[in-house]
Amino acid sequence: MQFAKWWYTLRTLDSDRLIHSFKTAIALLIGLLTSYLFKLPLQGAWVVITILVVMCAQSRVGAILQKSYMRFIGTVIGASIASLTLWLVYPNAVFTILILFVATAVFSYIADSPSTWNEAGPLGAVTLVIIIISQDPNFYTVISRFLEINLGIIIALLVSRFIWPLHSLTKLRYILIDSLQNLKNLVQELEEFTLINEKIVQKLPDVFENKILNNIGVQKKLFQEVMSESFGRSSLSQNFKNILAAEREILRCVSLMRNALIKFSDENILIFNQHVEIQKIYQVTQTLFLKSIDILQGKDKEREIEIVKTFPDWNEIQFHLKSLGIKQSDQFAIDLFIFSADRLLIQLYTLIILIKKV
Repeated sequence: MQFAKWWYTLRTLDSDRLIHSFKTAIALLIGLLTSYLFKLPLQGAWVVITILVVMCAQSRVGAILQKSYMRFIGTVIGASIASLTLWLVYPNAVFTILILFVATAVFSYIADSPSTWNEAGPLGAVTLVIIIISQDPNFYTVISRFLEINLGIIIALLVSRFIWPLHSLTKLRYILIDSLQNLKNLVQELEEFTLINEKIVQKLPDVFENKILNNIGVQKKLFQEVMSESFGRSSLSQNFKNILAAEREILRCVSLMRNALIKFSDENILIFNQHVEIQKIYQVTQTLFLKSIDILQGKDKEREIEIVKTFPDWNEIQFHLKSLGIKQSDQFAIDLFIFSADRLLIQLYTLIILIKKV
């Protein structure tokens, strides 16, 4: 029984986190070995510390590349301030402490910034402090600490890039699939919308929408990481922006379709939503969602997108709906639903084309 419990626990562990943990340990060993071979002072403590600071914070190659740029800049700035301090004021305790106080406050302010510059703050402060408070600091100490910290950054980058690399693009695919699945669920709730379950439907979209909005925020971050991995390919960047815009528009269209259904009068909503033409719209929408998810999962190898031939004829739909005898007060809801559905299918088709380019 105990073995089964341990086995279940092991199977539920996150594989990416396990891989990254082993990579961090490997980088640590490489740092220790390098320090021993080159006989670095303090047994290369700052090489090892830097490796841990860089790798423990991020697991994906793109994230480590992106943040390592800023950490390198922070190291340069910290070493420069330390050099100026040693040259101009050291060993005057008052002025040295004043510089440490002001510089630490500035670095801390940068570290708390929402921009990518926040990664420069911690290592800038660390570099400055470990140089100034070391025993008998001098310019040799500046050069030594600067090289040790950057050696740690390089080791972390190489291990992340070439040993079981965890790519940001792979993570982006998973997040995009999850977003599309939640959008698909939103449309599924519209398809099942009736007076009986109206209250339930009103609550469920909030769950799906929160997940979608959260994923959109994560995708923005991952887009930047992928750009770091691809070394700034401009065409890829624009494609990512277009994907994000299409997702937002799809969510907006689904929300408008739900609002249109809510505005229907009690006696007409079920007649409208269960009509064969409206069900065709739902069917095509679900097919497009499944198509895009299959492409992201690598299951769909077709180059041409034939699904566009099955798009509904909106004039024909309007004609069939008029024969239902739905009262005039519901016409606005019908027009809003049809307009939003048309826009939704266009955006889904556009999204499929964009995904095929990634």
